[in-house]
Amino acid sequence: MRAGLIDVLPWLRSIRPALTLIDPIAVVIAGLLVHESADPLALAGAALAAALVCRGSDLHRSRLVLSVVEDLPRLALAAGGAALMLAALTSAVAITTIAVFGAATLVLMVLLRSSVYALAHHQRRSGRSAHPVIIVGAGAVGQRLAGTFLHREELGLRPVGIIDTSADLTSRDLPVPLLGETDALEQAMAALGVDDVIFAFPEPPDDKMIELVRRCVQADHQVFVVPRFFEMMGLDHHRRTEVIGDVAVMRLRRWGLRPHSMLAKRAVDVVLSGIALLLLSPVLLACAVAVRLETGPGVIFKQTRVGRAGRPFTLFKFRSLKPLNTAESATQWSIDHDDRLGPVGRLLRRTSLDELPQLINVLRGDMSLVGPRPERPFFVREFSKATVRYDERHRVQTGLTGWAQVHDLRGDTSIDARVRFDNYYIENWSLWTDLKIMCRTVLAIIRHSPDTRAPMLHLPAAPAAPELPAPSGAVEPVTPHVLHVSMPTTEGVANVLMGYVRDQVARGWRVTVACPSSGWLAEAARSCGADVVRWEATRNPGPSVVREIRRLRRIVNNTRPDVVHLHSAKAGMVGRLLLRGVVPTIYQPHAWSFQAVRGPMRRATTSWERFAQRWTTELVCVSRSERAVAELVGISTATTISPNGVDLERFRPAARLERTQARRRLGLADVPTVVCVGRLAEQKGQHDLLDAWAGVRERVPDAHLVLVGDGPDRAVLEARTAGRRDVDLVGVRSDVDTWFAAADVIAAPSHWEGMAVAPLEAMASGRSVVATAVEGMAESMPRGGGLIVEIGDVDALADGIADRLLDPDLADREGAVAQEHVAAHHDVNSSARDVARLTMRQYHRGRGTGDVLMGLEPMALTSPRAGARR
Repeated sequence: MRAGLIDVLPWLRSIRPALTLIDPIAVVIAGLLVHESADPLALAGAALAAALVCRGSDLHRSRLVLSVVEDLPRLALAAGGAALMLAALTSAVAITTIAVFGAATLVLMVLLRSSVYALAHHQRRSGRSAHPVIIVGAGAVGQRLAGTFLHREELGLRPVGIIDTSADLTSRDLPVPLLGETDALEQAMAALGVDDVIFAFPEPPDDKMIELVRRCVQADHQVFVVPRFFEMMGLDHHRRTEVIGDVAVMRLRRWGLRPHSMLAKRAVDVVLSGIALLLLSPVLLACAVAVRLETGPGVIFKQTRVGRAGRPFTLFKFRSLKPLNTAESATQWSIDHDDRLGPVGRLLRRTSLDELPQLINVLRGDMSLVGPRPERPFFVREFSKATVRYDERHRVQTGLTGWAQVHDLRGDTSIDARVRFDNYYIENWSLWTDLKIMCRTVLAIIRHSPDTRAPMLHLPAAPAAPELPAPSGAVEPVTPHVLHVSMPTTEGVANVLMGYVRDQVARGWRVTVACPSSGWLAEAARSCGADVVRWEATRNPGPSVVREIRRLRRIVNNTRPDVVHLHSAKAGMVGRLLLRGVVPTIYQPHAWSFQAVRGPMRRATTSWERFAQRWTTELVCVSRSERAVAELVGISTATTISPNGVDLERFRPAARLERTQARRRLGLADVPTVVCVGRLAEQKGQHDLLDAWAGVRERVPDAHLVLVGDGPDRAVLEARTAGRRDVDLVGVRSDVDTWFAAADVIAAPSHWEGMAVAPLEAMASGRSVVATAVEGMAESMPRGGGLIVEIGDVDALADGIADRLLDPDLADREGAVAQEHVAAHHDVNSSARDVARLTMRQYHRGRGTGDVLMGLEPMALTSPRAGARR
């Protein structure tokens, strides 16, 4: 790496010094012209203000495109800042004088900057300040860039060649010489004395190209890249992005680990570690006394660790326990679950106080305050063999804390993930990043100290069993443990949840369902092979939430899930308050809770959902409209859209003869029949249906209505229908498929939904559905597959039902169209497969064992998939 003065202060031979000087000069000249008696101190303050605004607006940096028109808005802001500062520091000055001063400053800034830009353009065209550049990528974008640079010499980059891997390319096809393939880039840059390179969509895979870009940055070259989708980047672009003709080019930051940067980092380490040792000396003394009383003589534990460039050093810590021998100290990975660990040792490790003596290592220069954590030589050797780029962590000084540690990658966590985070820190290092990491470390210790009652990410290591040789080519199966938590135990939510459970059990995963004991969900989950634990919960928030959190904490600590899937609002509240993102958390609202309330409660519920998204690893919406509702209120967490599915084998279309048989089996008269399936509550709109029923009976006098389900509105609905023979309330039924088969028309007058399951099951049964325009309905009902009316439009609801009862052929045609659509788009197996993929993605993300794309790999079933609900 070059280490001359020009590398320490590379801007000395650039346009930056001139741009830094002309802004204060313009302010001073404007002040002398407009306000001859201006206070020199006030004028100096105004000049400083203008300079700071220009620097903050990135007007002092050398750029490819130098245009006063582009700079004009920021120059006006700087001139305004200078005028305000002059007004603040000068007494009894007229407003008109300040306005004229601001205008004069802006005009002078434009004139002086135009002159500097004109000189810079002349220097570039003459070649005295032009830089040779190599373009990597001979496609259309690379050639357009080369042509633009050749014709617009004022941009200051002179293309000397193109690098590309295409075998059929020759220099005759290109505006500049072809220098070879990507492997020849670094040699060509050295041979031609090129310091600048542009990557414009070259051919090799991204991982290979990223490694090449990384090496160029580390060699302190100026690297430009053409971003993907650059066509969508507007002219008002990011400060590091410049538009060359019609191509956006992003300038990567220069290599941060230069000699002067390392000197500044070392100065910060010495000052802060010295101050910390002085201020924390009483804490150090108290810890030493406590360790001495618990473990005896020798309170400082010394251990060999590997530092920068692979050099070993002696690391200091407060001793938590006495190792049996040197070999145990050098090779035991973690002692967090060692039975010999006493109360003091556990406290020191839980609060990270055992690491405080490493401040001495920082003061001595063995370590830095921020950097990759140092490891023992034994593990360095082992990890270097198994983990890509592990050795590259030693490019910088190891640290007391680091980028990986503030992202919870400490202790028994993935080495591969730590390596990625550590190398990301090194490649994007800045002094400000170090300060941010130190602040986040302090906050993590204060706010998020490990709690013995809180759920753990990993189980204690079990005793090692003898390893058997694996068959050649065998791949260890991935079997995550998924905990599903649900308060609803009947109807739509339970049906959707059971589809996921059957699929995941069939994949050989361990599945646990936590739910109340009421309803059929617990027995159904148990019968298909899932573990079931009792979690009693009420539907509404209130004082019971505290008890529900305690119950769920015990369940999580006992089951130790890899992924937690929360279903509906109550489980979403309790689960996220408990887990707070410690375990990968999938939240599926099954319809947003804030749609069920009004006034202040709606505002409070919406605020809660916005706040709780920070603890949601991934959101599952069952329709695009449900996702759109979330975006409208500010919920922007990562989302998977997985439409609800139904069991096509169970809800097969029924013929006319089957309808008659179904009515006979259910004890219904063979008359035009309308069925509404759903929870008896405001959400499902049964009151609207009863209001519409009088209009239906006027046109179809012998029509019969059946309400299937139970809920808080049952008593009110029973009172409204008392003594009537044309309406039946039959409660919760397990034979919903038979009720659909007995119906001529299915009514679904909901007020809000995510994507209702009952209408899908009805359509799968070949029945026409008259529904309201709630979220998800337009997506799930095909054209010609039923009727959608406005929410609360009682007359339209009555007419829609009556039309289909009077025209059975219309109802049958719509039922056939709907059944075909559901079979193609709402198979429960397809929906469950989508959720299994995102669950696997979160499983890998939580363990740090692979890229998130692993969730897209084929996942074979290990046992036959259960077809019918038991």
